[in-house]
Amino acid sequence: MKLANQIGTTADESDSARGDQMPSWHEVFLYFLFLGFVNIGGPVAQITMMFNHMVEKRRWLSKERFVKIMAFCHMLPGPEALQLAIYVGYLKRKLLGGVLAGLTFILPGAVAMIVLSWLYVKYGALPQVTNALYVLKPAVLGIIAAGIIKLGRAAIRNLFLAILLVSAFVGMRFAGINFLLILLIAGVLNLIVDQGLPLLRKTVPLPLAVGGLGLTLPLLESRWLQVAWLFLKTGLLSFGGAYASLVFVQRGAVAQYHWLSDSQLLDGVAISVATPGPFMLFTTFVGYLVAGIPGAVLATFFVFLPSFIFVIGGAHYVEKLSENRPIQAFLAGVSAAVVGVIAVVSLDLIPGALVDWPTVGIAAVSFLLIAFLKRDVALVAAGAMLGGIIYSSIRAFA
Repeated sequence: MKLANQIGTTADESDSARGDQMPSWHEVFLYFLFLGFVNIGGPVAQITMMFNHMVEKRRWLSKERFVKIMAFCHMLPGPEALQLAIYVGYLKRKLLGGVLAGLTFILPGAVAMIVLSWLYVKYGALPQVTNALYVLKPAVLGIIAAGIIKLGRAAIRNLFLAILLVSAFVGMRFAGINFLLILLIAGVLNLIVDQGLPLLRKTVPLPLAVGGLGLTLPLLESRWLQVAWLFLKTGLLSFGGAYASLVFVQRGAVAQYHWLSDSQLLDGVAISVATPGPFMLFTTFVGYLVAGIPGAVLATFFVFLPSFIFVIGGAHYVEKLSENRPIQAFLAGVSAAVVGVIAVVSLDLIPGALVDWPTVGIAAVSFLLIAFLKRDVALVAAGAMLGGIIYSSIRAFA
């Protein structure tokens, strides 16, 4: 949303005359396939890349329309960059265009993740792999910490939202309250403060319905059903963007089902940062560790399915949703609480990454480069990958 505001400040009325051109099928398909191979660096880098191509170079959209689409995608759970790609594909070439845009955005990275997951399972214990991850994992932790700062700045618009963020952190970390309940309460409380009780009585079924999706179903005894439900739930409820999906996967795959450890989850996140595609492709890695290629495919399908449904189904309601004050108030409360919840889960990932003082230094440098020196996430990730390769090579010949 912060990026949307920055882009929006440069929009003017002449954009409408210069933008919104209709590309051919060939152009749409090739562009999003190209994007699928190069969209490394996380959502901010990916959205910036799309703005440069779609608005400034190709003139597919005006700046004003691009910002409106971004605002709509920001309200949805799941990866904003993927949803933006689906929306533009749908806008230009309807249903098939939206589906193709989303698939070509995901598939190159998903295939790379499956191959890297296989290599991880087969050769993960090799010193070369361990040494490379020794550098990459703390750098990823620094990237996540910088992401939390950025999310916090975007989410905290007033004192009450700041209180909700801190309360969410305390409630989950020290009181052990279920994070879905925390998100629901935060959304409802902000709705009450913003709109008052009379309007709340009319709008409360929406958050209750959303919260109900997070309930554990007693019939999910099959591992296949557990995988499908965990990642569908992740895709449905990851408000706050891709980093919020970490909460669902860590609490489900690690804490509840014990399919992998926190350290292995961080390995998957590190690998996803090193590959093109949505940040949430670390779910492909988790699915592979659970049940091989079928598990990876199942996890990938269900975690991204809600994004296709939300965007294509909601494309006609962009203006209404973005101007609906009660919905905005509820989602603002949820977004603030999400930041606190992500911070809790990030603390659980620290022991697997910060194993000595050099790794603490790597994480600190990565964090400072992004949070304070405003360096591109993609460049920091690429630097960490190169550092991991160099360190592994030095250790191999030492």
